[in-house]
Amino acid sequence: MNWVSVPAVAMAAVSFYVGFSYLWLFTRRPLERENLAFAFTCFSIAFYDLFCAGLYHAASPGEGMFWQRLQLAALPLFTISLSWFVYYMTRRASRVPFIIITAWLAAMAAAGLAIRGELTLTAERPFVKVVHFAGTVIRYQEVDPGIIHTLQFVSMIIAASYLFYVLVKSLLEGDPIAGPLLVSLVPFFVAAVNDILVGAGVYPFIYLMEYAYMFILVSMAYVLQNRFIGLNREVEELTHQLEEKVNERTMELLLSEITKDIYADRSEETRAAAGSSVRTLSQDISIISNVDRLLSRALEKAIEISGSGGGCLFIAGDDGALEAAACSGMDEPDPGVWSEALRIMKHQAPPPGPAGGGEGRTLFIPVSLGDRPVGVCFLRRDHGAGAYREDRVRLAAEFIAQAASAIENAFLYQRMLDRTAAARRHSITPALEEKMKKAVAYIRDNYTSDISREGLAASLNMHPDSFGRFFKIYTNMRISEFINELRVRHAAERLRDTGDTIIDIAFAAGFESLPTFNRAFMKVFRVTPTRYREKGG
Repeated sequence: MNWVSVPAVAMAAVSFYVGFSYLWLFTRRPLERENLAFAFTCFSIAFYDLFCAGLYHAASPGEGMFWQRLQLAALPLFTISLSWFVYYMTRRASRVPFIIITAWLAAMAAAGLAIRGELTLTAERPFVKVVHFAGTVIRYQEVDPGIIHTLQFVSMIIAASYLFYVLVKSLLEGDPIAGPLLVSLVPFFVAAVNDILVGAGVYPFIYLMEYAYMFILVSMAYVLQNRFIGLNREVEELTHQLEEKVNERTMELLLSEITKDIYADRSEETRAAAGSSVRTLSQDISIISNVDRLLSRALEKAIEISGSGGGCLFIAGDDGALEAAACSGMDEPDPGVWSEALRIMKHQAPPPGPAGGGEGRTLFIPVSLGDRPVGVCFLRRDHGAGAYREDRVRLAAEFIAQAASAIENAFLYQRMLDRTAAARRHSITPALEEKMKKAVAYIRDNYTSDISREGLAASLNMHPDSFGRFFKIYTNMRISEFINELRVRHAAERLRDTGDTIIDIAFAAGFESLPTFNRAFMKVFRVTPTRYREKGG
């Protein structure tokens, strides 16, 4: 085999492998037709490279003409496949130009294969080229192309120019995928011009098209990979948002069911059955509920039922220490409130009633599971609102009693998750732990910049999926959550300490948009950035 044929055969093998890989991917995801277009582009490149190898190995113009005909037929097939790849990736509104390109170039390819003689290729017009390159002599046993192939070349140049226009327009419209494709087209056009001039005998040099195809192939694969990564990130974000919405809706369902139950005028038997259904519902719901948010929502409902102006809900751990708390409509309570709540839990105070210290405007409701106290709900009426009415106190107490089951189940589930996470963290090898420490340190130093999971994984010599999984085990947070929390806390400091606008603070912290910043801030601090600044932190 002529040595110049070896690179062409090697590149053909690579193109076939990539093409079959993406064809298999298309069978799994048939709606993503860009994968099919890319697969056919790879196949057209592979066949062109094989036909080039045959031409370079030919011993006479007659033998070379056979491979030259196949080679020239593969060129329009490549242009057609590339055109549809650009169409599917840029999502152009009109398919008409691409249909015209396909029909015309397919006709050119068919004519080149079917027609013999002066119009295409004939052995009566040999055009052997001798090239001295790298100390060796290379002979291209070719014949002079006819008018049909000349028209084909012109048609391909026009089609390529249109694709170039489409990509430039997409790039100007902010489509990031157009950039890599445009960059790869530059060496491809240079190689195409070189091959046309060499083929026309303008100057002696080797053909470069088969090498330039690799730039196209790599850029297309890069674009597809980046798109897949981007879609995966969007799916993760949408899944996260969906989980939050589901949690929000299910908590609302539970608390509404409890509220409806305590307001209803039912017989003892009916009320017992309703209470049982609420307990069952709370067990199903609590395993997907955010504990902090569940406490906040339960407190807000208790404030609404009792006609309070604000309050706090305290939950104690098994050792009697404060484990969690939620406050609404008021600043953090003074230590005396927690002390009173702790006393009520320890001594299991009698059923609640209006407390002193405010002419009956404060209320302590024990939160119990059976005979075991687990917390206290503190409620307070606004100044001038008068004392609590007895029926309001009863309704609030009954609501808290019903909600206690869901709250406790949520805590049990959270403790189980914490223990599981701790056990999984112990399963990380020392080498992996060291990599996670490096990742955390890097993120802490650069969280205001754009941090790529793929780039961070590559710097640690890890696969992005494996890196994301072990990072979640090590920190109990996804990478995006970890970065967002650091950014939010950085922004909170600037909200407290500077007079900068919220949008400037958001962008300086690394967020790409104000809505994204607001959502992340609410998730961490449970208040909007504006409210946080008004409260002074």
